[in-house]
Amino acid sequence: MYEYATAIGIDIGRTMIRTSLVRYGGKIISDFSYTFDEKPDRDSLISIIVNAVNNTRAEAKNQKINPLCIGIAAKGFINYREGIIYGPDQGIEGWKDVALGKLMSAETGLPVFIDNDANLMAIAEHFNGAGKGFGNIVFVALRSGIGGAIIIDGKLYRGSDNAGGEIGQMSIDMFGNYSDKGIRGSLEYFASSVALVRNYLVLSSQIQEGNGNMTDKISARDVFELSYEGDPHAKIAVRDNANYVGAGLANLISIFAPDIIILGGGMSMARDEYYQMIEESAASNTLEYTRRNVKIVRAKLGFNASLLGAGIYALTRLDGKHI
Repeated sequence: MYEYATAIGIDIGRTMIRTSLVRYGGKIISDFSYTFDEKPDRDSLISIIVNAVNNTRAEAKNQKINPLCIGIAAKGFINYREGIIYGPDQGIEGWKDVALGKLMSAETGLPVFIDNDANLMAIAEHFNGAGKGFGNIVFVALRSGIGGAIIIDGKLYRGSDNAGGEIGQMSIDMFGNYSDKGIRGSLEYFASSVALVRNYLVLSSQIQEGNGNMTDKISARDVFELSYEGDPHAKIAVRDNANYVGAGLANLISIFAPDIIILGGGMSMARDEYYQMIEESAASNTLEYTRRNVKIVRAKLGFNASLLGAGIYALTRLDGKHI
């Protein structure tokens, strides 16, 4: 595939969708955002996506660009061969077993390729970001839910039925509380942005463990900022979070011994001290021989990773290749 080949990239988020024109060489030409005024159902979300693609194609025409295909980054389990989103529904009524690939192809006349958003973020970082030049990569998205992807010898590891890479669901405490997904002591339960906020509110006596609505009180970014200002409860909460993240990474290092671990998602934007604590936790829970060549780094592509990955992935698939 040549460098200037262009795809339409789509990122379906929880509160918005984004579209862009993506060059195979890793450049975003135009970027559009569409925020949901209210939670859509299946049909209204598909309508929003179709309208967004039409707007993006109009922009492409203005710039004399001819998109060759569409790549879509979606949450949950994906049948990437058939372009079907299995779910979970993310609170969107009817958003299970959605044959979005066929629907969008019929609407647009373009080939459509879909994959999990964390997979596509990892692909983008591998092609044009922090993972460029590395063959064995673990990507971890630190956010309200913890996603992940694994690249081995330059190829995305999918596992059976494309269900591999659910890094956030590994158990790191067999006696821990159950997550909202029914998994006891999962990394996501202890190390996500939601967990950081919950721990801070418990430490500061604003809620009791397991009680209270956290989302309307404070954000993970707020907790990090409070820790930078010296708030003792926030500093402990951030340290605890880093220790849990490090414990999860230690498991991945012991199993895969990757060249590099890339941390993405909103929490990856924290200061270097956070990374130092993560590295110390990972090092204290791994053998020296398995960890000695592993780098733990911040993702480079930030908010654009899923869009870039969607475009690069679609163009690669269009070229008859698999990543």
